[in-house]
Amino acid sequence: MMLRSGADACDESMRRLIKKAARAVFADGELEPSVEKISVSLPATNSSLREYYRLERFADREEYHARLQIYSNAKAIKVDWDVGAGERGQLSRVTLLDPKVVVGILGEELPWEVASRAIAKIAAVAKEGLPNVDHIIDAWRLGKAPAGVPAERANQLVDSMMIIGAAQKLSEDGQDVLLRKLSARLFSDSKRIEVLSRQLAFLLGEPAETEEDDVFARLGLVKHPQPMLLSGPPDCRIKIEGGAIPLAYPYLGFRPDTIKGLVASNDPIRRVLTIENLASFNEAADCAEKARDLLIVYLAGNPTPSFLAAYNRILKSLETTKVFHWGDIDVGGFKIAARLADSIRAMGYNLHLWRMNPLEVALGRNKFFPEKKIIEASIICDDYGWSEEAEGLRQNPVFQEQEFLDWIPPHD
Repeated sequence: MMLRSGADACDESMRRLIKKAARAVFADGELEPSVEKISVSLPATNSSLREYYRLERFADREEYHARLQIYSNAKAIKVDWDVGAGERGQLSRVTLLDPKVVVGILGEELPWEVASRAIAKIAAVAKEGLPNVDHIIDAWRLGKAPAGVPAERANQLVDSMMIIGAAQKLSEDGQDVLLRKLSARLFSDSKRIEVLSRQLAFLLGEPAETEEDDVFARLGLVKHPQPMLLSGPPDCRIKIEGGAIPLAYPYLGFRPDTIKGLVASNDPIRRVLTIENLASFNEAADCAEKARDLLIVYLAGNPTPSFLAAYNRILKSLETTKVFHWGDIDVGGFKIAARLADSIRAMGYNLHLWRMNPLEVALGRNKFFPEKKIIEASIICDDYGWSEEAEGLRQNPVFQEQEFLDWIPPHD
C-alpha cells in the first residue's frame, strides 16, 4: 500500500488498531465491544507499525506524530514515547481507548457495527420459503465473508434474497419471468440481477461454478423465453388454447405455458425422454420416427418452473409407462435430473436415468475428477434410488459430457 504522507501512515496505524480490536470483538460472535476487548495496543516495532518505520524523511515522521496528537487529544488513543530518545522523539506504543472516536476521525465505521447492521438487514428479508440465512449471520458474527461477501457488502446477499422471493412469487403460476424486467422493477437497474448470479447460486446451494443461466432457470428467470421442443410421432398432437397442432418432423416448439398437454396417436406414447443438451436432442429427433411410442423433450439445461409445469401437464395427458432422462454425467447433470424427479413424483412417476452410468458409457475415459465431486454426484444418485449410476461412479469415477455419446433410444 502506497502511503502519501506521514498523516496517511498514522491513519493506517489507527486502522491497524481497529482491526486488532475487531478480532477480539468477533472472536466469540457476540459483537459486544467490552472494555477488555477494545483495550488493545501496538508496540512501535517494524512488524507492528511498519508504515511508521517506512517513513524515511524526518518531516514525514513529524507529520505522523502531529496526526497522532490529534487522535490523542480526542482521547481516542493513548501514546507512549521512548523517554530515552527525548521528548516525543521516538514512538514506543499506541493503545486504543475509544474506537468510535478513531473511526469518527477517519470518516469510517466500526467493523462490528457494520456486521450488526448487515445481520439486521438480512434477517429482515428472511422468511419462510426462502433460503436459510443462519449460516450467513453466524459468519458475519465472526467477521467472516460467506461466499466472499463481507458484512460491508451485505447488500449483495440482501438483494439476492429479495430476488429469490420475488421470482418465487411471480413464477407460482408456472410462467417464466423476464430477468431484466424484474431487475429494473426491483432495483431500477436492468442488469443488477445478472451481477449477483454467484451470490444467488450460494443461497440456492448451487456450486460456485454453476452457469449463471442455470441459476436463473431454477428461479424461473429468463433473459429470453425459451420454447419447449418436442419430438415424437407425427400423428401426436400438442394441445394449446383453442385447438391441437400435429407434431412436425423433426420437432416442434412452443412456449411452455401455452402447452396444455398432448393428444396421443393411435399408437400410445409409452416412453418419455428428456434430453439436457441441444446437440444430443437434435441427433435424437432426427431418428424419432423410428420409435413411434417415444416422446423426446428438450430440457434446455436446468428446467424453469414453467417447463416443469408444462412437462407435468404433458405426463398427465398421456398413458406413459416409463419416464427417462438423459444428461451430462457430472454433478450438474445429476442435480438437473433430481429437480426433474422431484417435479414428476407428484404425478406418480419415478425418473429413470438413461446412459448416465460411467461404468457403461465412459469406460474409455482416462481423466479422473476430484473425489469430492464424484462423492457429491454419487450421493445424489443414492438419494434418488439411482443405485446403478451411484455404483458406476464409485467404480469408474469419471464424468462425461452428453455430446460425446451417440444416440441410442431408451428401452424398458
